[in-house]
Amino acid sequence: ASAVILAAGVVMGKPFPGEKELLGRGVSYCASCDGMFFRDRVAVVVGGGNTALTDALTLSKLCREVHVVHRRDAFRGDKIYVDALVKRENVTVHWNSRVTAIHGETALEGVTVEDIPSGMQRRLPCEGLFVCVGRTPNSQLVRGLIPMDEADYLLARDTETPIPGVFAAGDIRKKPLRQVITAAADGAVAAHLAGEFLALEQ
Repeated sequence: ASAVILAAGVVMGKPFPGEKELLGRGVSYCASCDGMFFRDRVAVVVGGGNTALTDALTLSKLCREVHVVHRRDAFRGDKIYVDALVKRENVTVHWNSRVTAIHGETALEGVTVEDIPSGMQRRLPCEGLFVCVGRTPNSQLVRGLIPMDEADYLLARDTETPIPGVFAAGDIRKKPLRQVITAAADGAVAAHLAGEFLALEQ
């Protein structure tokens, strides 16, 4: 091929028990999309990377309480987000913890949070659960060929990679927001740039 657009997306991790059943009924993957539904309510964010931190920051402006559950003792996200989050008085961080169960039949009612070192569990009532873990980019095909970040997302500026004629679009590339609309926009940009590249090569 004279030009290639990499748009392999990501693989979602193993879901929490009850996650799929309550998707759209309290369980979400995007605070900027669904955060408004939880105004003045209690929300839980699972994760410790930039997506989790930015979601927690967004929710802290809307929700009465925000709980961040992270399996490690330090965040993996950028310092600027960490510094902003610790200043929010309505945010509680549960370090070295994980969600082991999701409760609710027709709507989310709460989650069970386990303290990993001790094994102790407690039920945390909430109306919203934002899952920001378990996404792995399908970038193995180009490992060692195209630069990646620490999570294996491709580094591409405006979808252009360092290899002429190779473009990365959608969730496979490092970007601040992963939504259908941004993936579609990436596809349009990559297709346009690939067309220009092919025209210049002729």
